[in-house]
Amino acid sequence: MKKRKLKKLLKQALQQIAVMQLPAGEPVSKPAANDPAPVAGPTVAEWLTTYRSIIGQRGYSPQTVKNRTTSINHIAATWGAMPLRAVRPVDISSRLKQWSPHTAVRVLGELRDVYVEAIANGAAESSPAAHVKRPKAPGLRKRLTLETWRAMLNLARHSNQRWVPALLLLALATGQRRADLAKMRFDDVVDGCLRVEQQKKAGKPTGARVAIPLTLRLNATGMTLGEVIEHCKTIGAPGETLLRKANGKTIEMSSLSARFRGLIVKACGLDAYQQYEWPSLHEVRSLSARTYIAEGMAAETVQTLLGHKDAEMTAVYLNDRGLTAAEWKQVSANDQQPVAA
Repeated sequence: MKKRKLKKLLKQALQQIAVMQLPAGEPVSKPAANDPAPVAGPTVAEWLTTYRSIIGQRGYSPQTVKNRTTSINHIAATWGAMPLRAVRPVDISSRLKQWSPHTAVRVLGELRDVYVEAIANGAAESSPAAHVKRPKAPGLRKRLTLETWRAMLNLARHSNQRWVPALLLLALATGQRRADLAKMRFDDVVDGCLRVEQQKKAGKPTGARVAIPLTLRLNATGMTLGEVIEHCKTIGAPGETLLRKANGKTIEMSSLSARFRGLIVKACGLDAYQQYEWPSLHEVRSLSARTYIAEGMAAETVQTLLGHKDAEMTAVYLNDRGLTAAEWKQVSANDQQPVAA
């Protein structure tokens, strides 16, 4: 006999017992027709305990775990008391509005993964998050221009923190991510190259491994990578990392982003961009790729520098998002094939 039928028979039996115990003539109360039936299974908060352990076994970098934990905490605070199987799409879409669009996108993505794991482990049968439309984030970040980067560098050279101009030079010369810039060490220089094992793993045991020759030169700065590294030796007391404080200690990644933000606001003015359009430190990665291309580097080499597996991802970084849309593109006749007589 099915479980639902057993519950129904048990409920009828309890009602009959209640009638037998009532004094004569007293009416029997009936449950309201619209009263929701109790939902079996764990609450969202209870399931998140299991989900956190699943996340911890995926081999993510500490920073990725930290970022995802923030979204998980949002989920726990918002829907934690609800039964996992009782959450409806409307419960999700209505509450996503409490956050900025970008935070809402991250929370919804995390919630979808929560239900994927719940379904796989028998804690739920369907995902209400799968039926919620992805919030529209208002615009992409604008691309950083070389002119703005140079203005920031000039400001940085007057900063009391001598690692700030080194950050800008190293980011443009290598095209690497913030996490990789923060952990670059002097002993990563091997056989005339700076070796970078990227922290972006995307579920793989290791990130991309890139060996960048110290002779690589950017005409935009007039410096080779080797010269940038030599400059890093002068920014403070001896230390293991290229970027470090005056006392030689390492710098938190958040400090790198904070100083970059302060510089770009100072260089451009508070009203230069809309709220979600301000270029971040990560945009130097795109600027590096676009600058190397402009100076004649092959697209395949840029792809290797960025550590991309697919050329399609490199193309995303080479897209300047409208910076040169108003410029006239010159058509060359030099490559025209001669017409056969």
